[in-house]
Amino acid sequence: MSRLDLRGRGVLLSGATGGIGSVVARQLLDRGAKVALVSRPSERLDDLVAELDSEDAVAFPADVTDRGQVVEATDAAAERFGGLVAAIAGAGVVLTGTIAEQDEKDVRTVIDTNLYGTLWTLQAALPHVDAADGHLLAVASIAGIVPTPLAGIYPATKAAVGEVVAQLRMELMHRRTSAGVLYLGMVDTEMSTMVGEDDRLRRTFERTPGALTGSLTAEDAASRVVRAIEHRQGAVVAPAWQLPLAVPQLGLQKVVETGMRFSALARELPGRRAPLTDRRQDRDPAG
Repeated sequence: MSRLDLRGRGVLLSGATGGIGSVVARQLLDRGAKVALVSRPSERLDDLVAELDSEDAVAFPADVTDRGQVVEATDAAAERFGGLVAAIAGAGVVLTGTIAEQDEKDVRTVIDTNLYGTLWTLQAALPHVDAADGHLLAVASIAGIVPTPLAGIYPATKAAVGEVVAQLRMELMHRRTSAGVLYLGMVDTEMSTMVGEDDRLRRTFERTPGALTGSLTAEDAASRVVRAIEHRQGAVVAPAWQLPLAVPQLGLQKVVETGMRFSALARELPGRRAPLTDRRQDRDPAG
């Protein structure tokens, strides 16, 4: 597929006020995109809009765990920017502890944000992104492939995010719209700082070689997000040294996706459409 040109086009970004999201927003603006900032109504969201100081960065407040709010915000963003060429489902939260320790409130918070928040964002954005033959990206974690002790339910939610995108890629196999997932390692943000406040994890980090616990900077992580969008990447692992951990699972997914194209089931999936430029001409008698 050709590289996605973001100039002058709308991009939806959920989790916009997070440590990675705010940097992604800036990098998207630098590439000429119009950015829909989706996050819970808060002073942080207001401050981000003021900091970005651009008419192309607009807040669309929504709680990603509420499907109705996400759909409303996404539709409003598409109307404001004349469509959406990409969507980034970046909202996420981690609460440390063992599975046995986590109470119902903590479990529901992590599942609702990481899994349902991602699913609602992808579902809401898909009709708009599909109309532009664009790209959908979900931000996951290497913990979704290699479960990490003391991360509670978090790895399970990120594993689910990866499977949602794998399913979506197959459903889009006949379309020009694409979907991908970014498996990130530790990133130096407020979230990683909170993880380090767990005494057990802090002691673990102190006893583990630095090469295995080093964090990506928010700038590096954001660059990988934007690159994944521009190049329509199906699956990305960062930092790169963690790729061998993911190869067995991602390789098997690729084999299955390729084989599925020749199956009877593939013929039941949505078919190809004319290029977007041709569809615009069809709607415009003067075209």
